Amino acid sequence: MEEKLNIEKEYQKLKTKLPDFKKLDNEFELSNIQGLENTKFLLRFIRRKINEKIVFYCRIIESILYPSQPNIITMVESKAFSEEEKQAISNLYKKLMHYEKESIRLDIDEEETSTVRYINDVFKLWPEIKKEISKTAKRMQEAWSEEEVPTEKNAYTF
Repeated sequence: MEEKLNIEKEYQKLKTKLPDFKKLDNEFELSNIQGLENTKFLLRFIRRKINEKIVFYCRIIESILYPSQPNIITMVESKAFSEEEKQAISNLYKKLMHYEKESIRLDIDEEETSTVRYINDVFKLWPEIKKEISKTAKRMQEAWSEEEVPTEKNAYTF
């Protein structure tokens, strides 16, 4: 039976300046990277794993900023945010989209130095991103506890 690649051990061998593995793993679940059979593309796999979380958060934000009319969930949650809150969320969205698109660019033209910079830049910004996403998720959750006053436009109540 083939031995599983120890990602942390291989990460420590990299000759680049990167965040602490345990901290990066805690945020982006690097230990769960699938399909990595050798270390040749370790940095690429790490960048892609980080980008998965960025994409996930982007989709959540999109549901607030661009709610779908027939989707009651996005309508209820989007209405819970003021225009000021939506503007702050939009600013966060722009930051996340910058990194999402950078990851796409790196998929096309991978350079080790650019990939290392991507990993470090996202990790440095991550505490701020988590704080904003947490605040947003809390507000989305609260939307489901608020009572809506029915009007002619909306016949449903919560």
